[in-house]
Amino acid sequence: MSAPRPLSAFLISLGLATLVVSPAQARPEIASGDRLLATDPEGCLSRVDNLIATLDIASDAGVIDRTGYFEDGTFRILCYGAGDQSMAVVFASHDESKDIATSFVRMALERLSSPSPPTETTIAPSQ
Repeated sequence: MSAPRPLSAFLISLGLATLVVSPAQARPEIASGDRLLATDPEGCLSRVDNLIATLDIASDAGVIDRTGYFEDGTFRILCYGAGDQSMAVVFASHDESKDIATSFVRMALERLSSPSPPTETTIAPSQ
């Protein structure tokens, strides 16, 4: 038995209203930045590999890029040739916070600008 037309129209409009009123799925917050590095693209990728190693996270490697995965976000760093230098382009996304994504981009660009990987600083005990 089919429902009367007014009831069908009501149920369809109720379904459409539910779609409009329900919150959209959360979209990640995204930040990006770039920096010219005093190294070739291979040196840039080496610096990115060092950064990923210090973060101790899962990652994937492409020919010109590296991608890292956190529980609540991801990042991708691309290295392009720019004459005898390279351009590092960083994209970061976070599930909830643009500030966290932006902070990651800044930190990554700062570390990539350094020719050597950061080392832990130890303070000798005073005697």
